[in-house]
Amino acid sequence: MYKWCTNIFLYPKLVYMALITYTLIPSSNKKNKGAKYPRFRINLQNGSKPFFKPFKDVLIYKRADTPEKKKITSNGKRMLQEIKNALKDQYKGSQYSQISTESISLKKHLEEIKNLKKEKAESTQKGYAQMALAVETFCMDKGFNFNMDLNSVNIEFVDKFRVWLVDKYNGATPLKYFVALGTALNIAKRYGRIYNNPYDMKPEMPSAKKGKMIYLTPEEVQKMKYTPFPKYQQLKNAFLFMCHTGIRQGDCCKMTWSDIPIIDGVTKMLLKTEKADTDIFFKLPKRCMEFLPERRGDSDKVFTNLRFDSDTNDKLRMWAYKSGIKKHIVPHTARHTFAFYMLSENNIPLYTVSKLLGHKNARTTEESYGHLSNENIEQAMAKAFGN
Repeated sequence: MYKWCTNIFLYPKLVYMALITYTLIPSSNKKNKGAKYPRFRINLQNGSKPFFKPFKDVLIYKRADTPEKKKITSNGKRMLQEIKNALKDQYKGSQYSQISTESISLKKHLEEIKNLKKEKAESTQKGYAQMALAVETFCMDKGFNFNMDLNSVNIEFVDKFRVWLVDKYNGATPLKYFVALGTALNIAKRYGRIYNNPYDMKPEMPSAKKGKMIYLTPEEVQKMKYTPFPKYQQLKNAFLFMCHTGIRQGDCCKMTWSDIPIIDGVTKMLLKTEKADTDIFFKLPKRCMEFLPERRGDSDKVFTNLRFDSDTNDKLRMWAYKSGIKKHIVPHTARHTFAFYMLSENNIPLYTVSKLLGHKNARTTEESYGHLSNENIEQAMAKAFGN
């Protein structure tokens, strides 16, 4: 079997080399019995699958025993060189329509993705920034170069990243970062920066490791309420307000007095959530009012200069410890506490709690807090069908 291979050549903008070979395939045309035609195999060596180009009009006879066959074979061999040059020109500089036309590093691309998400919610921006940091840490841990050409990100890289995420983080974080990287690579493919996106191969998704949900009982909330914390009174009030309303810390930090309007003498919560972009609307119980500072202008923030970070978390745990509570609490513990109080303590239906939490659908609430529901099954059956 006759084979031919080009010299290896480099793309100007990519570090990958194109390897072009061909194999002679017996012609199935009865008229060309004994002849073979070349089928070229084109391997771009950038992680994409090799593809083939047949040239059935180029014939070569292994046994050219007639002048006509000798002439066809001679022309066929000459045409092989012409095809070689044509393919080199076609793929030179990655100008083939499906191939990347721009070389960019993984680090640079993820930086651009963060800029692309600037108009999104702050929590979304933060998620992509954290994903980029996770990818950089993964590269350091596993010996990858964060400045590698983006086309070097293959299915092996993605699979190892998935395993590393599950080992490194708990809860939904591995899935969140894994999906965010996939979104970044999808954008790279749309921009023509990569030909082969490993996420097109539908890699296995991370399995969430559900950590133990930390919440406070009503008794523990009362203990913290009556434990003095004078230096950080605003932090204390904001945390207790979140325990009684279920709002997220990001919404609490950005909340203005226009989000707590007084309508017909009644104070309401009228808040559009940042993360889910949903509306929360309910009457604020009197118990919540004691955690609010003196009312100011509609555009003023309710909790001035409030922020939640690692330093704030340390202060929250210090306050809890002073209250005799040794749970590892964080700002989101307040939201879990609200859900626990509604579902376990008061048997409020999941659908209602979903609306109070600002979830887009009750399924999200069920997945996160369904295990806290304490509805009495026997009472429900008795109500429906009698004793």
